[in-house]
Amino acid sequence: WLAFVLAAAAIAWFGTRRQALAFTILAILTAPATLLPLGHPAILAPPKGHYTVLGARIDVDKAIYVLLDGGDGEPRYYCLPYTAATANSLQNALDGAAGNGGSVGMRQGEAGSPGFAEEGAADADEPKQAETPMIGVQ
Repeated sequence: WLAFVLAAAAIAWFGTRRQALAFTILAILTAPATLLPLGHPAILAPPKGHYTVLGARIDVDKAIYVLLDGGDGEPRYYCLPYTAATANSLQNALDGAAGNGGSVGMRQGEAGSPGFAEEGAADADEPKQAETPMIGVQ
């Protein structure tokens, strides 16, 4: 993006006023695209729905950074506002999931406050089968 802007600026500098105006409009329209691939958190809150938390970092009294997978595309990186209740909920879910081998889920409601909960491991609900010998005992 920066190389494009510098090249277009050189053309606009030595060109006409019409080219300079077109360059200015194009630069303003493409400026937000620079935030997408650079690893910065998404500007907006996650849309309403259920997500799996792939990773999280809690900065006390600043923000909560989470990598969320909605199951419908690539995971997205978000910066959530910090509240003690949200941070405690996330930390408790992370601790429980680490001990039980499960994962952490997040439900984003319309009110804007996320809710975190531990989700059980995939095979934790299945009953264990007794082993049977391959060769029959007589």
